[in-house]
Amino acid sequence: MRGQAERLVPMCQEACDKAGVSFEDLTAIAVTRGPGAFTGVRIGLATAKGLALALGLPLMAVTTLEVVAHNLMQGLAQNLTKVHRGRAAIAIDARRSEVYLQIFDITGAEPLPVSEPAAVPLTKISDHLDEKLTHLGGTGADLLKPYLAPELMQKIAFPAMSNQPNAGRVGLIAAKRFKAGEVPDKIAPLYLRAPDAVAAKPVTYAFQNQ
Repeated sequence: MRGQAERLVPMCQEACDKAGVSFEDLTAIAVTRGPGAFTGVRIGLATAKGLALALGLPLMAVTTLEVVAHNLMQGLAQNLTKVHRGRAAIAIDARRSEVYLQIFDITGAEPLPVSEPAAVPLTKISDHLDEKLTHLGGTGADLLKPYLAPELMQKIAFPAMSNQPNAGRVGLIAAKRFKAGEVPDKIAPLYLRAPDAVAAKPVTYAFQNQ
C-alpha cells in the first residue's frame, strides 16, 4: 500500500477519535512485530515505537502468529458442544512456497506456544508437525493440504475462524500482559527469513582496473 507511512499516524488519531479518547489517555501502545511483510512490519513497529517514546508509554508487542492462534481459540470457544484438546498449527502464507508456522497447545483457556516460529517450505511441512496436532488454521492452512499425509488430514480440523490478525485482539492480548507486569525492555521485528529485496551487487567496469 503506497503512502502507508504517511497515513498510519492519522489513522491512529482517527481510531482514538472514534473511541472517544486522546493519545494522552493511553496507558500503553500495542503493536504486532511480525512475521509478515517486511515493509509493513518495519513501518508499523517504527511508528509504534515513535508514539510510545513521544508519549512516554510502554510498548507491548504481539506476534501475528499469536494473534491468529487467539482467533482460532475464540472460534473453538463458540462451539459449546465440544471440549477442545490438543494442538493447533498456525500457518501464515509467506509467499515463495513457504508458510510462517508455529504450534500451540489449545487445551487451556489460551493458546500456549510449544514451538518457535519458523519459515517452512511447503514441501517440508510434515517435518514440523507431530501426532498431537488436531487443528490447523491461518491464511496458509489451505496451502498445506496437498502436502499432508492422508491419515493426518483425516484427524485434523480446519475450524471456521478469522485468519487475519485483528487490531482489537492485539490490544486485548497486550493489555492482559501489561496488567500482569510483562513489559519488555526491547522489541525487535520478528524476521524469519531474509528480505525479498536485496542490495545490488557492485559492478566493476574494465576501465576501473586500469
